[in-house]
Parts: sequence; structure tokens; C-alpha cells
Amino acid sequence: MKRIVMAAGWLAVGAFALSGQEPRPKEELRSFAGAFVPTGGQRALFKSAAMVGAQGALEIDETMHMVGTFAWVPAHTKYPGADENVSIFTFDLGVEIGPTRPLANGRAFKPFFGLGVGGRSYNFKATTLSDRTCAAAYGSLGSELQIARIALRLEARENMYCYKSPIVGIESVTRYDLGLAFGLAYHFR
Repeated sequence: MKRIVMAAGWLAVGAFALSGQEPRPKEELRSFAGAFVPTGGQRALFKSAAMVGAQGALEIDETMHMVGTFAWVPAHTKYPGADENVSIFTFDLGVEIGPTRPLANGRAFKPFFGLGVGGRSYNFKATTLSDRTCAAAYGSLGSELQIARIALRLEARENMYCYKSPIVGIESVTRYDLGLAFGLAYHFR
């Protein structure tokens, strides 16, 4: 996990260094809604659920964005004998890279891939389960259709994180899930 964090940090530093600093970064505000889909061992502990969130982005140039994300999932656990409600909070920083293809009438199509690091917190409603926070990383694929200052976005993220069990005495493990989101972006100019 340390290597992933360090690699993402160097990627972010390199992104700023390579951007040339001449043009002023352009701000974006994004909102999204979608689905949280546990995979592998996590599927035995959590049910799929809705997801909502927001992103702030800086467009360094037409092909690169620095992105900060906050997401909330009102999920349900499968732990027996406990209140199943849990809030999952994800927060991360990352980089999106991809070409821009100009279209007619000032529109643009922007496919991208992204990498980032951050954290994930579990806030369990059950008093018998302990709240936990741990490191996380992600890789994403998506696209954006920009029409003037507004853009429609689709994004799929594979999240990797350490999962600390809310039951005392169980070791933390690396787990995965998917986040699928549709969103809107507003480009400040």
C-alpha cells in the first residue's frame, strides 16, 4: 500500500511539474450519483448500495486534471445479530489523464483514466461494531461530454483498500469494490 501511495504522490508532483505552469488552472465542481458494488470477500460482508458524492477538480491543461473526491454510501452489512446500517465515507486525491476531442458547436468529448489515493471510513450504527478508517487507492476509467460550461460524466472506479474488521481481534485485509457513477460537472472560466 505504501508503494501505491508513493507512486500516486510522485504522479501528482510530476503532473504539476510537466504542466508548465503557464496557463492558469481552471476549476470544476462535480456532483455524482451511482452504485457501490462490493466484490470478492467484501461481497460476503456488505450489500450493494447507492452512492452520492462531490468532486473538486483543477484542469491543469486539456489532458490533465487534479481531482479531490468525497463520497457517501448508505450501506447495509451482513454481520449477523447487528443493526445492518453503516455509512461508508470515501475521500481521496487523484489525477485524471486523457485526450480531448473537439466536436461541433463548442462541444468536447474527453475520455480519461485516473489514479488516486486517500482513505475510507466505516461508521456502523450497531454499538457492537467498531467504526474504522483505513488507507485506500483507486484506478478509474470514464468519459465526459462537455457542452459549454456543463459536462455529463460517466466513471467506473475500482477501489482497493485495507479493511479493518469492526469485530475486535480480526486482522485487516486488502479488499476491493467497484464504484459506478453518473455525474454533472460545472467548468468555471
